Amino acid sequence: MGILANSPVFVSGCAIEGEVELDFRQLREDNIREVQLLLDGAARTILTTDTTTCTEDIPLVREEIVVWTQGSTYPAPGEETLRIPFRFQLPPDLPPSFRDQKPPWSEGGAIRYSLIAIGVRAGTLNQNRRVRVPLAVVQRDAVGAALRKKLSAAANDVEIPWKVGRVEERIRRGLWGDYAIVEAELRIPDVGVCPLFVPIPFVIEIKTISPPLARAKAEAYPMDKPVFPPVPSSYQAIEFKLQQMVRVRAQYFKQRTPKDIVFRDPTMIVDEDVPQRRWVPLDADSADEKKAGDSAESKGTWVQHATFRSTFRLDCPHTFNVDNIRCEYTLELKVPFPGLGNTINVSMPITITSGLDAPVLRDELAAVPGSDPSQASRRNILDLPPAYWDATNTECDDDKD
Repeated sequence: MGILANSPVFVSGCAIEGEVELDFRQLREDNIREVQLLLDGAARTILTTDTTTCTEDIPLVREEIVVWTQGSTYPAPGEETLRIPFRFQLPPDLPPSFRDQKPPWSEGGAIRYSLIAIGVRAGTLNQNRRVRVPLAVVQRDAVGAALRKKLSAAANDVEIPWKVGRVEERIRRGLWGDYAIVEAELRIPDVGVCPLFVPIPFVIEIKTISPPLARAKAEAYPMDKPVFPPVPSSYQAIEFKLQQMVRVRAQYFKQRTPKDIVFRDPTMIVDEDVPQRRWVPLDADSADEKKAGDSAESKGTWVQHATFRSTFRLDCPHTFNVDNIRCEYTLELKVPFPGLGNTINVSMPITITSGLDAPVLRDELAAVPGSDPSQASRRNILDLPPAYWDATNTECDDDKD
């Protein structure tokens, strides 16, 4: 007994079609009188505090059909195998398949969709035969699907409006001395949501303004030596990441679990622009600007810039909220500078959507332009285990329903 179905990423509201394969020799040996097929989906949480364990189940979908009964249908003469087609319709607005647990259904939360074939055996003491196939489901997203083309154009330097997160702080190297000014700015396309599986452009700009100093002292400083506070010399010197926050509830227990996804893919190409520092006189607005700026006693500041441009791609579960599990995301930029506590952070909450309005095969989503196509099968999609993508890797168990 088996379930033959494609292993795409399904979208809520779509049809799930396939075949149940029955081995009549096995049916006779196991004395199976009926085969049922169940579409099942639930959000389940398990939390333990001290010696108390609480679980909470939220049903999402449950449909059952009888695909075969004893004496109803037989294979063709000379064959032992019968394939029976089936079709289910997923409800609209389902949350995505999700697993924030180690083994299935252990501590944490999970949203699990499955097709389950049940061979009902005669006799009260006989266990039923079961075969389970997990399903990868995301929420239908017509808006995000339309945005995919717009974001692809933005990745090719087509002008679009930007959403900006900016932080400015005053820092100094030690406990004493004048303050310097540091600024960090993060820009992503201002399109409302961030769809999965598409390159999303970003720009990071960092600017520093040194404490005021005399022009003579500034000129004595070697140009190849960094001036405090130095800007990062490369993208590797900063941290740009996606932070996932999962909130789980199991009855009266609650848990928050953060997870970081750092954007440092080996295939990532970053355009880095770090020009030489620039001297800016403090009295540049005076009546005799040139004379004031050139005076050895005049004061000014060193201004330094660094700009990093690239794209990031999201393959994680999208944003969702059900009664017992909530998943949210924030883009986090961290820029360190010399000195104790001299790190500035830019946070930008984002809403991630599936970007899909129809089922898509996994390998199509896993393929990254410009990368080795053979690596697509190894790319982690939606943080789901291999059983979701391998039709031969079904879960089998015996149970008496």
